Amino acid sequence: MIDHVESQTILIVDDDPVARMVAAAHLRKEGYAVALAENGAVFLEILQDINPDLILLDVDMPVLDGFSACRQLRSLHSGKAVPVLMMTGLEGDNSIEEAYEAGATDFIAKPVNWTLLKQRLRFMLRAVNAMSDLVESESRLAKAQSIAGLDYWRWDLVREKMIFSDKLAERFNFNVNSITVQQLVDRVAEADRPRVTQILQCSNDPTSIPADFEVTLDHRSDTEEYKVFRVQSELEYDTQGALVAIEGTLQDITERKEAEARIQFLSRFDRLTGFQNRESFTRVMYSLIGECIRRDGCIALVLIDIDRFVRINDIYGHRTGDEVLLEVSRRITAFVDQLRQEVGDLRSEVCRWGGDKFGLAICCSSSLDCNVDVTTRLMDCISAPFRVNGHEVSLTSCIGYARVVDTNLDLGTLLRNAENAMRNAKRQGRNIVRCYDDSMLELTERRMTLEVELRKALPNEQFKLHYQPRINAKTKCIVGAEALLRWEHPILGSLSPVEFIPVLEEMGLIHEVGAWVMEAACHQLKTWHNCGFSDFVLSVNLSAVQFRDIRLAQEIGAVISRTGITPEYLEFELTETAIMEDVAQTQATLALLKEIGVQLAVDDFGTGYSSLGYLRSFPLDTLKVDRTFVSELPGNSSDRSLTSAIIAMARSLSLHVVAEGIETQAQAEFLLEKQCDEFQGFLYSKPVDGQAFDALLKSGKSLG
Repeated sequence: MIDHVESQTILIVDDDPVARMVAAAHLRKEGYAVALAENGAVFLEILQDINPDLILLDVDMPVLDGFSACRQLRSLHSGKAVPVLMMTGLEGDNSIEEAYEAGATDFIAKPVNWTLLKQRLRFMLRAVNAMSDLVESESRLAKAQSIAGLDYWRWDLVREKMIFSDKLAERFNFNVNSITVQQLVDRVAEADRPRVTQILQCSNDPTSIPADFEVTLDHRSDTEEYKVFRVQSELEYDTQGALVAIEGTLQDITERKEAEARIQFLSRFDRLTGFQNRESFTRVMYSLIGECIRRDGCIALVLIDIDRFVRINDIYGHRTGDEVLLEVSRRITAFVDQLRQEVGDLRSEVCRWGGDKFGLAICCSSSLDCNVDVTTRLMDCISAPFRVNGHEVSLTSCIGYARVVDTNLDLGTLLRNAENAMRNAKRQGRNIVRCYDDSMLELTERRMTLEVELRKALPNEQFKLHYQPRINAKTKCIVGAEALLRWEHPILGSLSPVEFIPVLEEMGLIHEVGAWVMEAACHQLKTWHNCGFSDFVLSVNLSAVQFRDIRLAQEIGAVISRTGITPEYLEFELTETAIMEDVAQTQATLALLKEIGVQLAVDDFGTGYSSLGYLRSFPLDTLKVDRTFVSELPGNSSDRSLTSAIIAMARSLSLHVVAEGIETQAQAEFLLEKQCDEFQGFLYSKPVDGQAFDALLKSGKSLG
């Protein structure tokens, strides 16, 4: 029989039913919950269902006596700590000794003195609760110490003995009963040993013993040779004020120190290449310049920018991109090593400037001049093909550098000039080396001015469209025009598109300005059609940046819809370079534009790298012969041959042919003979504003 447990539970085990009943009555009156068992065997079965706070166990029982039952209880994991109070009517000391040997907590004789029993039970249960709280507290403390990596130690100065916690002794494979100071010293890393020895020798002067310090110890592990510990200590004095012991904790801070070292490394060095980062490199440059001054040497700062590196990430993924940057870093290192062999007193510093850019500082005697030859060798070193992750990669780079003679050893100026040189190299194309000169600073200042003013140009209505006529080669009548963007600045004056279009592209403003150009051109085309010039074709230039925008076809369709023009009279001109940059995307974009119904032309043909095969795969309508092939006609035999071939190829593909840059009658006659369809150039008219072009159209005169 088991009562409902509401408080502390006492299990009464007795074969005498009257004794069980009387005991249960007394205990319930005291507020205890009671469980009953008539012999030792039933008692052990009941333990599977309840967890009593105390067991009142009779000794003399049938089936299984109290001594045997207690022994079996203590063999169970759940029964090791529960208190057992044995009751017996047996006389003699032997039964008492046997009770304690069996595992009894206490012993009481029958007949039971219930007043004494109640007090003894209260005492035993309080002791159990106190012990339970202590065990739980020690468990929490041990858990906290484990999480914090704390171990306990004590140095008994009187007995000259080191005392370690069991876990700490096990960590260092020490015998916990025989640890000596010398054993501990032997485990200290060699670099820390003199300091630790000095601390241990300060026991006679406790004020000089640090209360908190770090030490590196030999861990003697298969996987870890050394670990770093934080040692904290307190001094223990006797009643006479004499120092008798030092005790404290030992905390494993290896992971924290490694993390701190990693953070320190990343604050100064690039994670991927191991090169210095830009900030660290800049700090080192100060000392490098100082050394250069002392040695009366020369210094050069070289900046390297990998061309079109983003395409490697896009095509092969960032993992391959990282491997490529690693290979570049190795090649720069190898180049510097080779240079050092050639010039013995050379000092250099290398950094990852950021992204796909690297920096190299060279300091040496004045006998070595960092010139175009040196930087060209570096560029060639980087550009040699190599394989990475199964892909063959061939890189080009732009290099800009500035020398000490340009900067008078001023770091800020040196950095600025090297960056100007690198930007200048990038604007020139790919695989270019440029050394800084003063004109670059003027260009940079000019460019900054343009950037500031371009942001205000569109809202302030400073952009205008001019139109250059396209002339029928036979009739010399105007059959169309090319819309050309002009920027009229109130202070800077009239600026060439050659100067400001690249800036618009780099700033990301080309989309906004390009949208304005399309809108304005379409409105003008609609006006001319309404005036009766119904067969008039207007061409608009698209930059490579605009052409790469996936929204292009949608935006053009929207403009055509808003303005109400007939799309077949709107032509878009694209350069060879733009259409050949990504052939697959070009084919998709051109197909979308042809669905709208507009015409498509290749501008500046012959200056890029188009092939006949590619031109046949594109849905083109017009081919424009570049002015560079026209300017020396008909006198230049090479230009005559090239121009004739281009026109013949275009006609074989059923393409309309327009020649640009016509300035002389002789040029026009030669091109007409080769069956060119249209002319465009100063021979007929320079680009003019809308009002002047209206006058040309309405005059109805031939311009030939």
